[in-house]
Amino acid sequence: MQIRNMDAIDKVILYHLGRNARTSSQDIAKILQGMSFTITDRAVRQRLERLQKNKVIVGYAAILNPNLVSEKVNRTILVKFKYSKTLSEAIERLTRYVNESPFCIYAARLSGDFDWVCHFVFSSVEQYDLETNNFLNRFADLIADFRSYESKATKSSPYVLFDEYESHEKKIQVHTILNSIKKHDNLNDRLNAIAESLVKYFDAKFARIWFYDKKSKTLILKYSAGKYKNINGEFSKIPLNSLKIGAVAKTKKPVVSNDVFHDPRIKYHDWAKKEKLRSFAGYPILYKGDLVAVLGMFSQKTLSPSDFEILGMFSDQLSKELSGFFETKDFLVT
Repeated sequence: MQIRNMDAIDKVILYHLGRNARTSSQDIAKILQGMSFTITDRAVRQRLERLQKNKVIVGYAAILNPNLVSEKVNRTILVKFKYSKTLSEAIERLTRYVNESPFCIYAARLSGDFDWVCHFVFSSVEQYDLETNNFLNRFADLIADFRSYESKATKSSPYVLFDEYESHEKKIQVHTILNSIKKHDNLNDRLNAIAESLVKYFDAKFARIWFYDKKSKTLILKYSAGKYKNINGEFSKIPLNSLKIGAVAKTKKPVVSNDVFHDPRIKYHDWAKKEKLRSFAGYPILYKGDLVAVLGMFSQKTLSPSDFEILGMFSDQLSKELSGFFETKDFLVT
């Protein structure tokens, strides 16, 4: 069974098992029912049996506390391959070796300066030394360069299938917001609705829209929603050399952060801590490749890569939706 042939229910099941393999079929059925799927506990169990039979699920594992693993001898190994006529055969031997070795908890092919990485965990330095000697001799025909680094695990996590159902729902939400904005006939009302939508639908503490003034090469704050509604404060005018909003305008690319407490692009870290802000997202609004405005928001929640992607899609669609106003120069709001 290929991943592409799985339906939405299968993906939801795998997503929740990836987060916690002890989640019961009954709990998964309740989650699915909450998503408007009509399914029973028994049907979930039948799907699990099918997923196991088709080797989509090949096993269930306990996740060890990283502190426990770090008490062992941890080594991250980097290998650069020696190219020869038998290279593919040697890589197959290496692949079998790491798959059969219980002390190897991770291995992957790389692109760049090194060709292979693996992580070994042993109970003693003596075990590591013996196995390193074995490894170097066993793959002498493959190894051009070998590096070993002492490492300490700080996180241990199962593989979680990307929650496509949640992403799909967010995309639908984007189109719902855009459709609701269309009911406003003038640009001022639309832009005000956009800022308010970021607060309401994207969990923003506050959201703002700056318009770009070509003459002064300055971003001018026109709309602000959420906790801070004032548009005449310190950030009412922002030059292009500013580290955050200015960077969005200058590069015409998004600027995002999930650590505003420490991010050097954020000016007031104490203020961010006081407001319990975690994330920032800034996106350009373009017309025919030229910058028109910058959309920015702060949130108290950590945004996932899919959240940033959805916000980017939202901004791209806004550029298209507002293009009619840009055509008529109505966007020069005051």
